[in-house]
Amino acid sequence: MALEVRSLKKSYGDFSVSLDLSVDSGETLALVGASGSGKTTALNLIAGLAEPESGSVIIDGEDITGLPAYKRNISVVFQELALFPHLDVGGNIAYGPFIRGVTRNERLRIIEENLEIVRLPGYASRRIDTLSGGERQRVAIARSLASSPRALLLDEPFSSLDAPLRKSLRREFLEIRSHSRAPCIFVTHDREEAVMLGDRVALMSGGRIIESGPGKDLLLTPKTEEAARFFGAGQVLLCKILEKREESIEVSTPLGNLTVPHGDSEYNPGAPMLFIPEDAIHLEPSGSVGLKPFSARFTGSLFEGKGLVLKLLLNPWGNPGETQSNPPEPLPFEVTAGKRMKTPEPGSMIPLWVDQSLLRFVK
Repeated sequence: MALEVRSLKKSYGDFSVSLDLSVDSGETLALVGASGSGKTTALNLIAGLAEPESGSVIIDGEDITGLPAYKRNISVVFQELALFPHLDVGGNIAYGPFIRGVTRNERLRIIEENLEIVRLPGYASRRIDTLSGGERQRVAIARSLASSPRALLLDEPFSSLDAPLRKSLRREFLEIRSHSRAPCIFVTHDREEAVMLGDRVALMSGGRIIESGPGKDLLLTPKTEEAARFFGAGQVLLCKILEKREESIEVSTPLGNLTVPHGDSEYNPGAPMLFIPEDAIHLEPSGSVGLKPFSARFTGSLFEGKGLVLKLLLNPWGNPGETQSNPPEPLPFEVTAGKRMKTPEPGSMIPLWVDQSLLRFVK
């Protein structure tokens, strides 16, 4: 069973959504993007809650574009959850099977089975208003699975929860998800959530998917400048092409001249952009071949759980103190150091090294 969306289009005034995607059986596609990028509209079009102007939605080879939402057997978990307050937990979970005419004994079995899946055994008679936020999320997911849906759509289901609970439910979702082979689209604006939960990640911007692939690839080797900036796993710098060689390209950057290995990355000859992954910058030299030294001025720091974030300034295409006519503005730059690193003196120059083997161009 697979979900395929072909040239699905919908316009709202000046904004339009144009969607092409596919999700295999048992696969989770994390649809990620900033607010207003069209993610929720995309789900509504697939679920039949909004009518497209053109295009098609196909599940397991069947074109269901003309079917109303209630006939598509697509389960949707909304951000607001939309649980029925007048029904207990069991009644919410069994609502879909009840509408389809499933017998009472079978509905009881479905309730018990799905409560086990979401780790809420014995909750069938509980009232919705007595549940915690995390428990309501699990009930909503259990209800979505109870109908044996042909596709499962989730619209930012964890966004209203506090950070510790959100992280816990992400891990639980991976286990819960393994009990269904329905193709799944998980909408989120959270980059960490998308990479963790999606077998593949699709970045949406301006109503269109601009890049997709395994989350690790979008983090470490993005193909577009927008993906590199959205996932924030490195720096994107404008550069100048100095020399093209058979196996590499020499470029000028605010870090100095660098050698970019030839690979599958492409660049815009008019305004080439260079992506420098976070793990390509080192505070200490190592034995790695291809490390290039440079320096930046320290301006401040902040402590995050992963370490001490150093705020630095790069002097574009020139050394600190160099006199230039109409010099460009210094570029802000951040590097994460170890948790126990001593904070440098403000204004001091920090020596750094960049691993040139990890550099790539983005479009």
